[in-house]
Order: sequence, then C-alpha cells, then structure tokens
Amino acid sequence: MEQKETTEMNQTDLKEFADHGKLPPQGKPVSVALLRALGMPMGIKPVVDTLEELKENPPGIVIGEALQDVTFMQNYFKEQTIRKRHKYVMGFGVYNQLHYDQKRNIKLLKPAKIKFKNLYNPYRGQDLSGKTLVVSRTGGIGDLLFIKPNLDYLKQKYPDCTIKFACGPQYQAMVETWDCVDQLLDLPYPFIHLSHSHYQAIFEGVIERCKQAHTDNAYRLFTSWLGLNLPDELLIPKQEAKPAKVLECQEILEDWKIKEKDFIILQPKSSSPVRSPAPGIWIKLVNELTSRGHNVAITDSPRNANGVDKLIKYMKDKSKVFNFCRYSSSLDYTIAMTSLASAAVGPDTAILHIAESLGIPSFGIYGPFQGYIRLATYKKADWIDAKRECAPCHIHGHNPCEPARINKTPWSPCYDLLDPLEMADRIERLIENG
Repeated sequence: MEQKETTEMNQTDLKEFADHGKLPPQGKPVSVALLRALGMPMGIKPVVDTLEELKENPPGIVIGEALQDVTFMQNYFKEQTIRKRHKYVMGFGVYNQLHYDQKRNIKLLKPAKIKFKNLYNPYRGQDLSGKTLVVSRTGGIGDLLFIKPNLDYLKQKYPDCTIKFACGPQYQAMVETWDCVDQLLDLPYPFIHLSHSHYQAIFEGVIERCKQAHTDNAYRLFTSWLGLNLPDELLIPKQEAKPAKVLECQEILEDWKIKEKDFIILQPKSSSPVRSPAPGIWIKLVNELTSRGHNVAITDSPRNANGVDKLIKYMKDKSKVFNFCRYSSSLDYTIAMTSLASAAVGPDTAILHIAESLGIPSFGIYGPFQGYIRLATYKKADWIDAKRECAPCHIHGHNPCEPARINKTPWSPCYDLLDPLEMADRIERLIENG
C-alpha cells in the first residue's frame, strides 16, 4: 500500500530537527570607558550604504591580553586556550564574550596597551612582493570561499609573498588544502602575527554592515574591498577533495548500494533559522526527487544526525534517502562526498559554495535575500527566490524574522510558496547539463 504523503512533522520530531544549537552567548555589558581602553573608535556607523563608506569606519577588531589561561569552544568543534599574559587579536564581540566570567565574577581579559587601530594597514591592492598579508574572517564556509579567488590571484602574482589565514578551527580542514595559504591561524590569533605583518585583509562588515551587499554579488564585493576588482571569470573558488576522504566516502556509497554521480547531496539547514526553509519544503522536494528515481544524501553536522533521522521518517521512499550526518565529523568529509554527487541542493549555506568549488552543479533556495548576490558568478549554479511580499528582507543573524515569530515558528515563511515540482525540474536540468 502506498504511504500517504505527510509534510508536517509532529512537535517532538520538529523540535529535534529545528535545533540550530545555542545562540551566541552574550557578554557582560560594556562601558564607554572599556570601549576607549580597547581603542574602539567612537561614533562608528552600524550600517553604511557603500564599501567606500565602510572603509572610513574601522573594523571592530581589538587586542586583548589574557589575565589567566582562558579555555573556550567554538561551534562545538574544538577546545581552544588563550594563554596568560599573551596578547590576541579578536573581534570586539569575541572579547565581549570572553573577557569576564560571570559565574566566578572575575576578569579574564584586559585591553592591551597597544591598539589595533594603530597597527591596522588595510590591504587595498598594494604590491605584495616579499610582504606578509594576514587575512581574517569570522564568517562561515561561504565567506571563506568568497575570499579564495583573490588569494589565488595574489599568490600567482606575488609568489614570494606570505599569506596567513585566520578563521574558525571548524573550517580549517578545508583551508589547509589551499595552496595560496602559507599558514593557518585560529581565531582569535596571537598578536605576533599582526605585529609581523605588512598588511591585513579584514572583511568584517562587508556583508553585515553594508547596504551595497543587498544588491551586489558577494564575490564582487570582496574583490572590490581588496582593491583587486577581478573579473567574474576569475571569481570562481576552486579546490579539491582530499583523496583519503574520497576513498572513505566511496566506501560509504558502497554500503548504501548507490554509485558515484547517482545521488544528490542536500543540506537542509543554514547556520541560522532565518535562512532556512521549514522541513515540510524539504519533505515535498525530496519526495518529488525520489519519485523521479533520484537518491538523496542529507548532510549536516553529526550533532544534527538524530534530527535528520526524524526528517527522513516523513519521506515517502526512505530507501532512496540517506543520512550522511554521522559521517561528516569534519568539513573535509562533506567536501569529499559532494565531489562524488551529481548535484548539491540547499538554502543559503555551505554546500552550494563547496559544490561550485569542486565543479559540481548546485541549486540554491533563497529567501531573506536573492540568490543573485551569492551565486551570480557561478558557472554550474541555479537558484530560486522566495515568493512573498516581505522578501527579500536582507536579514542576517541567528534569530527568526518577525513573520516567523508571529507564526511561532523558527522558519522563515517566505519559502512556503515555492513549488517543489519547479525546483525538481530545474535540479534535473542542472544535472543533465553537467
């Protein structure tokens, strides 16, 4: 008997699938005196219209000195320790989270005597021959890939330059394969790397604080920010999967009894609910794809594996849907599995950018902002934009949008009117065109 299609998860299953992890912790409220001690310029505009205006508003980067060893963890991934009496470069938000232990009522960090603004020498296309460039970005995988084509260009033009790249440790399994990067640094990173560099490339605010990001493609913004203004044909990130991880993923496919290029890899959630469709959208789309004979592998972090199991429970043909979450213990596994897929599907999230960097077709589902501002330079990508009066709203962040809060749901309702038949048709065309 054919199973009746159900696209609404019960509340218990929905709660587990909807878990986006803990919201960023809030630090102790800071005073104007502390801002001055950190060297934070007063009167910074929170949002500006153009990149040129943003250049006149220094980044919110500070230098903190540890009063004792401070241990913390980023994104459930890796325990980090900053050492007593050592100075570190970090975003103001990170300093605010780490500088005070409210449970023990003690200070953990203090402002360093030397201020970031006194050392900041932004890279704007200068000659890098024999020079050292420190690049840092606190954003996710997509943000790092927006940067990569520029670093490839710089390393080719100035082969004797040194490029250091500071990012979250959860992303380093990807960046460590990039030939354009000479040294990887954890964020926050030790002060010595700043003091020994000639230039710094800091992308804080390029997307979050600049209205130009509402209309301009991110790759074009990032290359403009660096003063390089590379043409679109060079703004394609390129990387390769690690051979050992590919072999492991091939073994997983053998266990699943499916072949390479005979499955679509799907990432259903962004890092924030505001950029994620409700699970019912995915149930309808996956049901349509499997009814046409496609296998679908769903990926996310291992801590979301149970939630994805709950999602799969609502699929009509479960024999064609596979949970890859438990295998994706680091980013290089997701990269490897994506390299073996026929296409990648997701909202505004990492899988789309990873796919393009590997030459794999990708299909994006966009709501708060249009797919153009992320995927326009890609050669093997297509996207669909949400259909609702409030879209695009250009909202970023980790909290649901106002219509979602009114509806008492974490999911943005702007995705709800998208047609799964149209999406499946366009995904199949991408696969056919290779």
